[in-house]
Amino acid sequence: MAGFYMAERLGAWQVGDDPHAGPVEFKLFFPDRAKDRTQYDSRGGRPTYGDPQITGIRVVGDFMPHLGLTAWDRATAPAMTKKAHAKGWVWTYRTPTPLPAGFYEYKYLVTFANGTKRLVSDPCTRYGGKENQNAAVVVGGSTAAETPITPVAGGRKYLRDLVVYELMIDDFTDEYRGYRAPLDAVRDKLDYLQKELGVTAILFLPWSTWPGNGFSWGYTPSQYFAVEYRYANQLNAPAEKLALLAALIDDCHKRGLHVIMDGVFNHVGDVDASDEIADGFPYRWLYQDQEDSPYAGAFGGTFPGLLDLDYHNGCTQQFIGDVCRYWIDEFKLDGIRFDNTTNFYVSGDDRGLPTLLRDIRAHVGDPNFSLTLEHLDLSAAVVANRTGATSYWNNEVYQRTFDYLWNGGIDGRLLAGLNTHAGLDADKVATTYLGNHDHSHVAWQAGARDNAGALEWYRVQPYAIALLTAPGVPLIQNGQEFAEDYWIMEDDRGSGRRVKPRPLRWGFADDSIGRPLREVFAKLIAIRKTHPGLRSDNIYPAWEGWMTQFDPQGYGVDVGRGLMIYHRWGPRADERVERFIVVLNFGSVARSVDVPFPENGVWEDLLSGTKVNVGDFWLRGATVESNWGSVYFQ
Repeated sequence: MAGFYMAERLGAWQVGDDPHAGPVEFKLFFPDRAKDRTQYDSRGGRPTYGDPQITGIRVVGDFMPHLGLTAWDRATAPAMTKKAHAKGWVWTYRTPTPLPAGFYEYKYLVTFANGTKRLVSDPCTRYGGKENQNAAVVVGGSTAAETPITPVAGGRKYLRDLVVYELMIDDFTDEYRGYRAPLDAVRDKLDYLQKELGVTAILFLPWSTWPGNGFSWGYTPSQYFAVEYRYANQLNAPAEKLALLAALIDDCHKRGLHVIMDGVFNHVGDVDASDEIADGFPYRWLYQDQEDSPYAGAFGGTFPGLLDLDYHNGCTQQFIGDVCRYWIDEFKLDGIRFDNTTNFYVSGDDRGLPTLLRDIRAHVGDPNFSLTLEHLDLSAAVVANRTGATSYWNNEVYQRTFDYLWNGGIDGRLLAGLNTHAGLDADKVATTYLGNHDHSHVAWQAGARDNAGALEWYRVQPYAIALLTAPGVPLIQNGQEFAEDYWIMEDDRGSGRRVKPRPLRWGFADDSIGRPLREVFAKLIAIRKTHPGLRSDNIYPAWEGWMTQFDPQGYGVDVGRGLMIYHRWGPRADERVERFIVVLNFGSVARSVDVPFPENGVWEDLLSGTKVNVGDFWLRGATVESNWGSVYFQ
């Protein structure tokens, strides 16, 4: 197991592999600059910076009755021993007797130099507890290692050859999971994703533990090595939490579905200590004065209302690097999406994002392992090139789609935005989408102006065709394919009304709205998977947003009539070139248009199956139905 924090078995681990019982060892690490200067800087000479000022630590939990003690009794809780370490100090405790197989929750009762006491969770726990941000440990039961994860069937593919499905574990399973763990319930729909819809990768929204017991999107992590209890709680198998995630990933891999983890490494969720119980990022609250913790603090930008991680310090860089290596090694991930990278990338500073990506790339050693940035500013392509990332989230197609669906009509910015490879090195690819978890569903936007929501689902069709025939890797928000139509505010201005449940209503997938749109997405995905030419970087023309008429060759955007025509091409495996002419009508009436072609002969519309015979490099008077299009192939 790579990485200091897990290689040293920090956190709580069963000693031995007896499935019936075993002692448990608890280990808690604190870095010390006096022993290893790389751990943190001196922070302006602040005398206590980096010093937790701890005089004693006890382990409190529900395991205590097996030691002849009272559960959660602070007065009799076993004391830990402080031991020297090359990088700092380690506090340890091993139970003197074996604990029976089971799931045990615990916290550290920390006594500080000023006499105060605080209950704090374990920053290296691999299991989230049921409540109060408890840590947990499993004795016996299955482990991830005992649930072997097979490599993805057919081998790991480069990101440009995938179609990614963004899946929010709670919302995805809410309607049908009953009392099962959401991680287990996701498996019920893998056949749907693989065989009916046809996606080839799943981006799971964050599964790491967050503060509190309520609903969350997962973007406020607290215990980075732990699976959120809400996702992994199987009532009839409380010790199987890591095994549930391993089984899910293995099931995905057997179907050829790549698994991408959403990682939040700029900031953590944190709250103030209440009644001497700290419900937040443990490596902040394990210090008497939280400002002395070298793990937390501003590095680059800041995220209002959240606690930033401080990449000035080697301990933070090591900790987050080890988090990534843990999930990669133990759960055989195929990629990571890095949230909010604008705030831990500082131009000219190798710390933070550049070091993290470089170390992961060296550790994995596979160019097909994807590293995707959420770097939502104009420097995104440059940052992807400089840092060794595989991809970045490109917002342009989403923004144009929502703008046009609200205002009606289109302009040249959409075609310009489809050239997603602009500014990227040859081995990079942009991730594009019509919407994602941060936004309302595109089907809601389709009818929003008329207060109709998904009743006007058909307006989504030309945008879906554009998404799945353009350069880049397409990402589909869960439920988007069958016109799920929740609205959320873009900015809740601190009201807390934004991050709320949006459970998928699976009956929509087969109603009169969801079925036809789902069939459109499935057909487009199948076309893209069949034709590698559609996965190339090539697109013509190179359009400018201000242009309003087709160019002299007949390509581009006719703003007045809501039409768009572009040429895509690329090699097949046998190096023969595939060519495509995409014609889109974003308007509410059918249009007749002269379509240019680069070659004469028979071309097939892959959407309708119709074949046309092109002469003199034109197809004159072609009819394009409203809110629809053609994908001509030769």
